[in-house]
Amino acid sequence: MTNYDKILTLDMPRDFLPAQLEVLDLIQNKTAVLYSGAFRAGKTLLLVHAAITTCLNNAGVKGILLSQVSSQLKSAVFDLFVDELKLYQDKLDAQGYNLQLAKQIKRSIGNLEVEFYNGSRVLFRSCKTKQDQRRYASITFDFAGLDEPVDMDSEVFDQMLGRISGTGNLKNTFLLLTTNPGSELHWLWMAFYGKPKDDFAYVETSTRDNYLLPKYHEYIRRCESRWDKDWVRRYLDGKWGMFAGQIFKEYNESIHVKEVQDMPVKYKIAAVDWGLRDPYCILVGGVTVDNRLLILEEHYAKNTSSHELSKKLAQLHSKHHFRKVYIDPSAADLILQTYERGVPCASKRSNGTLKSWANNDIAFGISRLRSLFKHKLVLIDKSAHNLRKQIPAYRFKEGSDKPIEENDHAVDTIRYLVTDFDPLHKDSWAEVIHHTFNKWG
Repeated sequence: MTNYDKILTLDMPRDFLPAQLEVLDLIQNKTAVLYSGAFRAGKTLLLVHAAITTCLNNAGVKGILLSQVSSQLKSAVFDLFVDELKLYQDKLDAQGYNLQLAKQIKRSIGNLEVEFYNGSRVLFRSCKTKQDQRRYASITFDFAGLDEPVDMDSEVFDQMLGRISGTGNLKNTFLLLTTNPGSELHWLWMAFYGKPKDDFAYVETSTRDNYLLPKYHEYIRRCESRWDKDWVRRYLDGKWGMFAGQIFKEYNESIHVKEVQDMPVKYKIAAVDWGLRDPYCILVGGVTVDNRLLILEEHYAKNTSSHELSKKLAQLHSKHHFRKVYIDPSAADLILQTYERGVPCASKRSNGTLKSWANNDIAFGISRLRSLFKHKLVLIDKSAHNLRKQIPAYRFKEGSDKPIEENDHAVDTIRYLVTDFDPLHKDSWAEVIHHTFNKWG
């Protein structure tokens, strides 16, 4: 580096928790380190500081920080990185040194990057699609960070392990993962808890451990009073495990999640869940020649009007030529606007009113989906991340047969999608199940 070495390796410009400091020590000698914790446990903050200090203290290193989607990457990782780097800059400026730590900051969509004065660089990339992943598949890094890998495929983890072979400018190359916990069926749990390698390590924390939180006691009390005990266990206490009262116990990622977008289908359908203040979810489904349901695409976003969403549905219909589109029956305005755009989303009654194709009987939808999961008659594409996250978390209220209505928009959507899906349309159950086990094992 330069004669600024001693200055740049001074203490970091903010306090950190003991668990966070333990992680910063572990990345000096471990290949992969998992920092697992609950909401507001300082996970992403730790990730960006690990990257910043690595770059400041080692000239010419190259790193990459990955998030599942570009919006999360920009707001939750890149912007925080830039803000925290400014704290280092302020500390340096206060000591009278005329040195800009960031030589260049690129902010264009798809090309977020920070280059340091000493030649070190950090790239920021999303990894939602195979195309995203191909953008860094041939690049060698000294370190990598995965923000919320619980939402990612194991292939991203495996690929980054292969990419941190190093440029020779960092003594120990490392992969740091910071995440909320999931179930013991998740690949993350298996990699770090189930059958970990010797050079893997994990550190657990919880929201309760983060005494640096503003209004700490008030925040903890609010969470305890607002959430049920399962959510407190996972997202306040930071514990791994299955949700109690889980509804779709037949669902298993290793069985029901595949790459299905390129599988041939005989026709396509779609379903929609929408709310003015809530996120909307569109699932594009395909029915195969042997009557299996494939979830091909997921579209998920917030703050979208019924007018905008009806336009999107019309565009998707133009692309996919849906046989039917199943819209939440309570979304009357959306149904009307979508129908008027020529999308087959409802039948017209004799009195001129529209009736959605979707069945909103929750018990009916749950029963049908459980049967379909049990017999492996639904396959979900790996890109449907919200659906994959919400299905295992969909659970009954304690002492009730009613589901908890929270973070369930994708599950509601797939319930609508299976309203009249009939895997027995041509084949008997025995033939369907026999073919399923032979084809998908």
